Amino acid sequence: MSGSGSAARAAALAALLTACAGLTAELPVWQRPGFGGAVRPEMGAPQPGSTAPEFSLPADTGGELRLSALRGRWVVLHFTASWCPYCDSEIEHLGQLADAFAPRGVRVVVLDVEESRAAWVDYARTHVAPSVLSAADETGRVARSFAPEHAQPSFSDRAQAVLDATLIVDPNGKIQLFLLPDTAHFDPTFSALRAELARLTDASGHAPLLSPEHVVNVSLAAAGCGVRVSLNVAPGYHIMSDHPSQPAFIATSVALRSDDLNLAAAVYPKAVPYSFAEQTIATFRGQNEVLVPCSPGANRPAGSAAISATLRYQACTDTACLFPVTRHFSERLQFTSKTAEFRQPTTGARP
Repeated sequence: MSGSGSAARAAALAALLTACAGLTAELPVWQRPGFGGAVRPEMGAPQPGSTAPEFSLPADTGGELRLSALRGRWVVLHFTASWCPYCDSEIEHLGQLADAFAPRGVRVVVLDVEESRAAWVDYARTHVAPSVLSAADETGRVARSFAPEHAQPSFSDRAQAVLDATLIVDPNGKIQLFLLPDTAHFDPTFSALRAELARLTDASGHAPLLSPEHVVNVSLAAAGCGVRVSLNVAPGYHIMSDHPSQPAFIATSVALRSDDLNLAAAVYPKAVPYSFAEQTIATFRGQNEVLVPCSPGANRPAGSAAISATLRYQACTDTACLFPVTRHFSERLQFTSKTAEFRQPTTGARP
């Protein structure tokens, strides 16, 4: 079967399934075309509608792969193994799916089940597309957490019960579709899943990009003998680190000024590696804290210190980068008159 012929047939089937979605939406999911292996209520948790179990594994490209870090995005989660012929025939199509649905805010995550990380990474290097996030679940711990208690009871090792299973997890971390292996209706191109993913993302509405100013929530607080600047990056976004990977990238920088304090150089958190287009980018994601050591100045007023701050950063999603932004804000910190220890402020302007 030629690649172009297979792709054309898959596209035709996906279009047919999408057209029929309105007719089949009221049927139980396991009675809908292409979903013969869907998890049923009698199989036990986790079920569609429940929160997907959290996991954290070393990512193949470095750093940690955490499901919760993908909140705000749709996730296609697939369990695989390099020695599995069914899985091997699917892996290329998972990369195509990742590329096709990236504009809708979808990420594809592949977890290898009960295989040495070295063996999996060697396989992933030549088989897993750069657009797919992947990691090795060497002990099967993560796979077991996803295995419904009464699904495929012949497997005494519950990790093996979900090998070749595929899930759709919504931006709130809820399971929307859970498909176990179904050899009677095996389709390595994921036509039915593609149609359902298109329906779900269309129904939810693809969220427009945030304005750059709304990507990072900033707060300023006293912290011992220093100032803590908290940068909370919105889910699905990252900002470049203070030492970005390329000269053209905009470094995140925090600059404080105060007539009441002696301020030292800012200390930034450790960057989080992010893989994109076969390169690794140094980024900040989620909650981050920049610490600025300081001591009271000679002319500080008793009990308080006024601070002006400038924050510059560039925010990106997996598919787009926003314009760099520079934000200015001010704060007044409270401290005791006898020591350089600071307290949380009771008033002050927020960005």
